[in-house]
Amino acid sequence: MRWLVADDVGLGKTIEAGLILWPLLSKGLVRRLLILCPASLVEQWQYRLRTLFDIRLARYVSEADSERGDFWSTHSHVAASLETLRLDGRGRHQRLFDSPPWDLLIIDEAHHINAAEETGPTLGYRLVERLVEEKKAASMIFFTGTPHRGKNFGFLAILQLLRPDLFDPRQPLSQQLPRLREVMIRNNK
Repeated sequence: MRWLVADDVGLGKTIEAGLILWPLLSKGLVRRLLILCPASLVEQWQYRLRTLFDIRLARYVSEADSERGDFWSTHSHVAASLETLRLDGRGRHQRLFDSPPWDLLIIDEAHHINAAEETGPTLGYRLVERLVEEKKAASMIFFTGTPHRGKNFGFLAILQLLRPDLFDPRQPLSQQLPRLREVMIRNNK
């Protein structure tokens, strides 16, 4: 399962994620869940999923992540700030990649994991790219209200993370548009 949910801003993507997650978690189809989002949204994800769906997320804080603490292996449902996690401080990435793989990776505001044709990928993009390459995320759902933002290369780079077999930012968008229905869900207000 790999989807880009590109609903309009304000349509309640956190609630939509809960509606997707609740049956997957209750049936045991998702045991390990990692949610990456902007720092300002971590508490919102925790609060909404807990109060509306009784899904409890551990908040990633760098102070709890040490060689002795084994944060990534002891927490199976985690919400983390992409701004914090993208930086590899004190061996953080090595511990993340040494931990068991995630059944589901959710990225909110996925347009922040950007790759530009001129400047290359952001640190967040590189982190997610490595998770994909090292098969650390079996399934992925990216949420964004602004998937394209007028930049074909960046849009296709995000799609390539989800489905490298279908999308390539170095190829013309027009050739890849028919494949969007295989990876993108869009609801309008």
